[in-house]
Amino acid sequence: MIQLDLVGDLRDLNLLSVIVRLFFAMVFGGTIGFERGLRQRAAGLRTHMLLCVGAASTMLVSLYMYASFGVGDPARLSAQVLSGIGFLGAGTIIITRRNQIKGLTTAATLWATACMGLAVGSGFYECAIVMYILLIVILLLVSALDNKFLKIESSTSIYLEVKSEVGLGDVIQYIHEIGWTVRDVKEFPSGRPDVLAVRMDLESDKALREDITAMQLLRDQAGVIRLEM
Repeated sequence: MIQLDLVGDLRDLNLLSVIVRLFFAMVFGGTIGFERGLRQRAAGLRTHMLLCVGAASTMLVSLYMYASFGVGDPARLSAQVLSGIGFLGAGTIIITRRNQIKGLTTAATLWATACMGLAVGSGFYECAIVMYILLIVILLLVSALDNKFLKIESSTSIYLEVKSEVGLGDVIQYIHEIGWTVRDVKEFPSGRPDVLAVRMDLESDKALREDITAMQLLRDQAGVIRLEM
């Protein structure tokens, strides 16, 4: 009676293992990219899927050349994949007009996804699965904790409606007192001649977590009719 060693077959280079590895790479990379896409990041579902599948196929080609022809170094091609990811990751990193760096997390997920693809392509399923689970935990659970307890916003925008006769003098003075500066003020039509409606872009070099809460106290300033943050 012939027994099928499924695990052994999936670790060997055969049609079944190639299909399974590339399928896993597509699913794993797609899940990570889906999370990035939900957050409206530059690199989303398709980019992460292509990257992970590409990394896995690179490792498969390396293993095939070494097993079939005795030439090549599987580690060398994988190293080229990781160095090449630097160009792709750099394209997702931008510096905004407020001198904030955006896209570092997406660049890191691209690099990690490539590493996961290499693990899948080499047949190291245990590493790939554990890495996949950890990436999901980091992007969902740890990200929520980071936003709630660690990350401090150094810039924000507020919408204000104040009485025209009072003006913005007291509001701006209060903003300066809590350590923030007014970067830009844009006026909007309020529909009432006695009401001044503006959007104010604020920034701070030494922002504190409680600053946003303190900003809400603007509602108590004289002449303030409406505040949205």
